[in-house]
Amino acid sequence: MVKMRRHSTATRRKISLAQKGSKNSMYGRHQSIEVRKKLSSRNKGKGNPMYGRKHKPETIAKIRLLALRRLAHRRG
Repeated sequence: MVKMRRHSTATRRKISLAQKGSKNSMYGRHQSIEVRKKLSSRNKGKGNPMYGRKHKPETIAKIRLLALRRLAHRRG
């Protein structure tokens, strides 16, 4: 297994700032309706990576816990 290095907080901030606004290659562009439909149909049914799979009970518990934390954080 390859051990991955993580960017420091300062480096992540620099990367973020370098991609914001007009510096981003997709800035001001919109995908056409045809492209959106194509992407949508590509992810439906067998094209979806989770098609035919189920989450393990442990994973469902983790997702539930994160959702509850998110709700608690919003409520204050």
